[in-house]
Amino acid sequence: MGDASAADLLADAKVDAIAWNGTSASWLGINRDRSLCEAITARTGVPATTSTLACIDAARALGAKRVGLVSPYTDDVQRRIAGVWAGEGIVPHAERHLGLRDNFSFGEVEPATIADMIRSVVADGADAVVILCTNLDGAGLALSLERELNIAVLDSVAVTLWRILGLAGGDNTVLERWGRIFQTVPVIN
Repeated sequence: MGDASAADLLADAKVDAIAWNGTSASWLGINRDRSLCEAITARTGVPATTSTLACIDAARALGAKRVGLVSPYTDDVQRRIAGVWAGEGIVPHAERHLGLRDNFSFGEVEPATIADMIRSVVADGADAVVILCTNLDGAGLALSLERELNIAVLDSVAVTLWRILGLAGGDNTVLERWGRIFQTVPVIN
C-alpha cells in the first residue's frame, strides 16, 4: 500500500486533518514535508502537517528567539538539523544529542536523561526547547520543566497534536497539561 492509498483511507474516515508524525525532514529538508502535506491535501481535500512543520510553527507561535534542540541523534544528523532549521529562520542557540542511531534505542531513553538535556540547553541560554524525536518520551516532562525553568518545552509528538487540533478547528486548551503551547492558538496557513 503506497502513501496515496494511506491518505485515501484516512480521508475516507472523514478526518478533519492528517499528520505525519515524523521528524526526518529536520535533517533531510523541510520541503519534503511541505510537498507531502500539499500532496495529501490536494488528493484528499484535508489539511495536513508533520511533526517537523508543527515544531517550527510552535517555535514561531511562541516567538522563541533562542531555541534549544534536544534529540537522540548522531553528530552528523544533529549538524544537518541545525542547518535545516537555520534555513527556516530558527538558528539553534544550543543543542544536546545522544549519538544514538536506531529508533528502538530512542524509545529506551529515560525521561530523566531527557530532562537533564533540557536543563542543559536552558543553562546555555535557550528560551524554548524542542524535543526533536517522535520516539523520545518527552511529552510528560513539558509542563513540570516549563514551571521549573520558566521556558517553553515543545515535545514533537505533543506539538504535532497542537498543530493538528488547530488545523481541525479543535480546542487545544483542553490539553494544557501537556505544556504552554496548548495555551497558544496554532498558526493556520
